[in-house]
Amino acid sequence: MPSATTFYLLTKQKHRIKTSPHTLIAVGAVPYDRSELRQVSLTRGYEQTRFSNLQASKDEIRTAEAAVHNRGSMILLGPRATESAFKRADLSRYHLIHFAVHGIASTTDADHSALILLSDPPAGEDGFLQASEIVQLRLNADLVILSACDTAVGTVQGEEGIATLSRAFLLAGAKAVVSTLWSIDDTFSLFLIQQLYKHLAAHETPADALTAAKRDILQKFGRKVVPYYWAGFTLEGVAGPVL
Repeated sequence: MPSATTFYLLTKQKHRIKTSPHTLIAVGAVPYDRSELRQVSLTRGYEQTRFSNLQASKDEIRTAEAAVHNRGSMILLGPRATESAFKRADLSRYHLIHFAVHGIASTTDADHSALILLSDPPAGEDGFLQASEIVQLRLNADLVILSACDTAVGTVQGEEGIATLSRAFLLAGAKAVVSTLWSIDDTFSLFLIQQLYKHLAAHETPADALTAAKRDILQKFGRKVVPYYWAGFTLEGVAGPVL
């Protein structure tokens, strides 16, 4: 938990009834090599200016889609993976949110941390979904999965804990968030996410599913998969089975 206050609020939170159960909104396979994010990154003061395509991102999103298997899901892949498309969605309808994108954590300005999507200049969106924007969203999600680098990294803010992208989603209304403590590997992360959804589909809680997925990756790869490749995934929040 980011803080005891967060834990208390999450346990007391009453979610609205969802009009369509088991719905998913997922964002991935962003064509970074064809975007204008480099110029935006420079003008906004981000140190990282080049973003490579994530080869396993599309497979992650398809894994999520297959696990949920609901016609009400919204899949934003490739050129559709814009910040504006995500924001325009009725986010309160979705109980599961999945991002397979690049992420940037700021250790100096918590509001500056961001998930990197596609820009949409006509809509006034630069493609950087910042923490300051996330907290203004109105979510009704049981689980948010942030398969991106450093989404659980941020600045310490006294009793309120660490200001991270994952905490921003909790503040926006999510019950639980899977996030990362450092940069993640594209290939091994795909396997872990696939196993995570396998266990979620078996009606396990997010905490149990993530634990089991980590054991699965150890069992399959053994000593080849050092903790760097799997131990960075963590869970914050309170949630029962989501599938």
